[in-house]
Amino acid sequence: MKKYIFYLPVLLLLLSACGKDFLNLTPPSVISPGTFFKTPEDAITAVNGCYESLALNSQYGNTFQILMEARADNFTDQDPSSNAGQNYQINRYSDNPGNTNFYNTWVGVYNGIFRCNTLLAAIDGIKMDEQLKNRIKAEARFIRALDYFNLVRLWGGVPVLTTVVDPVNAVNQKRDDVATAYKLIEEDLTFAIANLPNTYPANELGRITAGAAKGLLGKVYLYEKKYANAQTVLQEVIDSKVFSLLPNVADVFNTGNKYNAEIVFAVRYAKGVANQDHGFWYANSQVITVDTTLTKAYDANDLRKPLVDPVKPTGNANIMPRKFLDQPVNGNAGNDFPVLRFADILLMQAEVLNELGYAANGNAFTYLNNVRTRAGLAALTAMALPDQASFRAEIYRQRRLELPFECDRWFDLVRTNRAISEVFANKKVTLPAFRLLYPIPQQEIDIMGFAQNPGY
Repeated sequence: MKKYIFYLPVLLLLLSACGKDFLNLTPPSVISPGTFFKTPEDAITAVNGCYESLALNSQYGNTFQILMEARADNFTDQDPSSNAGQNYQINRYSDNPGNTNFYNTWVGVYNGIFRCNTLLAAIDGIKMDEQLKNRIKAEARFIRALDYFNLVRLWGGVPVLTTVVDPVNAVNQKRDDVATAYKLIEEDLTFAIANLPNTYPANELGRITAGAAKGLLGKVYLYEKKYANAQTVLQEVIDSKVFSLLPNVADVFNTGNKYNAEIVFAVRYAKGVANQDHGFWYANSQVITVDTTLTKAYDANDLRKPLVDPVKPTGNANIMPRKFLDQPVNGNAGNDFPVLRFADILLMQAEVLNELGYAANGNAFTYLNNVRTRAGLAALTAMALPDQASFRAEIYRQRRLELPFECDRWFDLVRTNRAISEVFANKKVTLPAFRLLYPIPQQEIDIMGFAQNPGY
């Protein structure tokens, strides 16, 4: 929190670095809040800075893959020495509050929230078109909602901040409960849905749409087990016809086909542009491997199986899943990170409908089979899945096969109460129940006096 509270000059430096183009960074300069927020262009620059926070190494650029996937069972880290063994410890459930991955992510996400809060506090002072103003607010509130959704899934109760907190009052901040965070998340996404367009012109591709806000709200409701609410908003995404499954699943991740019809929301990158590209995801030299339990879970004719095969980019010693293969420029890649895909929307809706009540010939089967048949698998009927429990198991299986390495697996295991059993079955490692949440970073304990999560 200390680093977050004192980030105002750094924040404004970063905001000034984000030009009108979505990720077009220009040389930064220090700007004060009172002089910066004057024109509609300033507001656009500021919200671009909110988007940019998601792309940083402390979030989707790197560390999220460690906290959200390495914790699960889709790959195995065999390197106990690199980064002082900290990634390995997360993979093997021996991490401690001093692990720098935790502090970097905590500070990085709260920096993103700070950017959003700074914009939201200042934008009403700008004379500008009200529809554009509300759209910019909605973009910032979506990003803030996503930030808090990630925080509560990683740590449970966290400080819920909707204003910029000055250093004097920073020491009074406490951890709010999870319900408080979810209340704000729902409010932010509801506002976003009401004020975002369904589509953008081609030169604005990548900005948040109403469909993305509905999709994320549906996922939030699913985690809260508010199935009826989830069913409503997810169906609106499906019925909008804005998004669709690509006929060939491999095309979804083709770097020449970025932000295609299946992408509901992605964090954008640009290969070969300084500060807009990223290192290779899930890559190392033979020491981070796709777990064999994942590769064996695919049927032989499943078209998604090649996407998890380990491959090596040209002129690079690292190996990574084919899903995120990109030929390097200056040693870096430029894939977008898919935060929410239409295949995920369909699987969530199938799950929600089944939880509301199993139906042998209902839409849940339709949406499940949309994903299965695109993968080259036969459609399933009530003969194969005769009840709610068997249908639920198939949904869980398809989520693992469809979404590996997209930062869903660990959270899926936790929310469905399967983490301990699946980790033991697949990784042959005992997962203590208290490790379903991460420890609050030790630096925050020392500075703020927060209560630590039990067990650490």
